[in-house]
Amino acid sequence: MFVTPSLKFRYVDDWDTVLQSVYELPIEYNGYTKKVGEMNLLREMINNLAKGDFDDVKRSESRRKQLRAFQKTSTMYYNLVFRKKNVKTGYGALIFFPELRSDDPERSRGIVLGARHSIKGRKKELVFERAKFDDFLLEVRPYIEILGELYRQVRQP
Repeated sequence: MFVTPSLKFRYVDDWDTVLQSVYELPIEYNGYTKKVGEMNLLREMINNLAKGDFDDVKRSESRRKQLRAFQKTSTMYYNLVFRKKNVKTGYGALIFFPELRSDDPERSRGIVLGARHSIKGRKKELVFERAKFDDFLLEVRPYIEILGELYRQVRQP
C-alpha cells in the first residue's frame, strides 16, 4: 500500500512488492502475540470512518474478488485512503493464511500485517502493526463487515 503525495488521489491496490516478499520469506503463525481485535490501526480506521471528518475516502479490497481464489493465493488485502485538505492517510492490511484448512478455508488461522502511511506536505509517517487470528470467520470478517458498512454510509450521496 503506497500513498504518494504527487499523484492524484486514487484507489490504492499496489500490494505487489509486499506480496512478493510474503512469498519469498517464510511467514509463520507462531511468534505473533497480539490479536486482531487489539490492533490500533484497525480502531483508527473504524473511528475515522465513523467520525466522517475527511474530505474524501477511497477503498479497495480483494475479499470479494478473491474469496474463491484466496484458497490458492492464501492472501487478501484491504485498503482505505483518507484525504483531509492537504493530508493523505492510507491504511492497508494484508491478511495472510500460512495454513489454510482444506475443509473450511474461512475458518483458518492466520496473520494480519497492517500499515498506516500519512503524508502532510513533505512530512511522512509510516507505522506498521501485526496481529494473529485463530478463526478468520469469527475474528476478522466481522471487522471487514463493520468497515464495509461504515464506508457505504459515508459514500452514499
